[in-house]
Amino acid sequence: MKHFSEARKTYQQQRPNLLVERINQITAFLPQTKELSGALIEIRPKPRISEADPKLAWRIGAMKAGYLNQHIHRITTETDAEKLKKSGLEPVKRAVSDLLRQFGILPDTPLINFKKDGIDPNVWLTGFYVLRRTRKTNAENVPKTVVLMIRVNPIIAKVELTTPDLFKEQGWISYPVGLAHLLDEDWDYNSYDESNEELDDEQKRKEQTKEQRLINKFVTECLQECFNTPITDKKPPRVLFMAEALNARKILNWLQNKNLLTNDPLQALKQYLSQEQINRLWVVRLRIADSGEVPVAIVKDSSGSRTSGVYRWRGVCDDGERSLYLSVRKALYTERGTTILQKNQSRLDNGSRQAGRAKILEIALIHHPEIKGDKLAHFVHSLRSRWPYFANDVSLPLPFPFAIKAKEYAISTKDPVESPETEDSNF
Repeated sequence: MKHFSEARKTYQQQRPNLLVERINQITAFLPQTKELSGALIEIRPKPRISEADPKLAWRIGAMKAGYLNQHIHRITTETDAEKLKKSGLEPVKRAVSDLLRQFGILPDTPLINFKKDGIDPNVWLTGFYVLRRTRKTNAENVPKTVVLMIRVNPIIAKVELTTPDLFKEQGWISYPVGLAHLLDEDWDYNSYDESNEELDDEQKRKEQTKEQRLINKFVTECLQECFNTPITDKKPPRVLFMAEALNARKILNWLQNKNLLTNDPLQALKQYLSQEQINRLWVVRLRIADSGEVPVAIVKDSSGSRTSGVYRWRGVCDDGERSLYLSVRKALYTERGTTILQKNQSRLDNGSRQAGRAKILEIALIHHPEIKGDKLAHFVHSLRSRWPYFANDVSLPLPFPFAIKAKEYAISTKDPVESPETEDSNF
């Protein structure tokens, strides 16, 4: 009889092959589709052995059969039929909403309201997001970093996606087709690991510099395509480019604080963009308050528990164009009573609910010609609430929830067990 640790090691070695076998069974079981389709997949109660979690196999297998898929757990907590129908309705609604998001479907409401925002809707909303990085370079000796660019046409609410490999061949493509493409990427083992212990320090620096140069070129090519693609026939569009600091600053190093303060942060982009395009570009760096880097917001003359708004940090990074803001958003009406504690409750009433505190997002304006900083910061703040079919708090503004959802398709059979379905509160 094998020792437990030895048996586990043997199983881990066999796991990729077992997953491939299961994926092939799933793909063969599902009816083949002529066009990209969607499926809700009911998952049985979570197994005690984490490696037996079927989500990874179903994500890949269903997608290979042509189905974008959203997983929903079987509802078994209620025995009363009426209570089961009532308690089961909300998870089903959320699953359907999430599946619609995978198809890039947005509600038929304006994403930019000129009267409310004071901004011409003729602006591309774009976001940069790092999905994962490979441990080694590929056969062409080019660093293999998989990043996303997401763009949204705010007038027709069309969502598109691209990656460095996709952009070379097809440019921008529809969001659901892009999700399907991510499964075709040749993922390396341990490709979430950013280290490469086989290289010495000098080689690491050279590789990182080359990687940054390639990604900067990719970003500017994507922006150029946006500048050259009219949203309306009236005039050339503007582009709002956003990136989240904790996710992107190792790749786009000009987002780092030291480079923002001492160098021209747009120098990496200016070598590819014309001055006329630079004048139509707005650049915003975001930072979520999960790592302790963003301080607790204290708003003058406010109790703090239900404050919502965007506030400028006076005396911090006030050099004209660059300025720093804190976006604080209170809970939506649909969140109250479901995910956070009420004013008359404490953790003793429900230990699983979060306190009703406002969520904080740091907004750093890097480049914003022809628009006041306060107006642009308020607009970015408002994009946090433009998710009518998501009940929970959205930390990052539109279009980032699309980028984060795409991460669930950047997977392979060599990956560890898939984490639980991404919650909206992580956005």
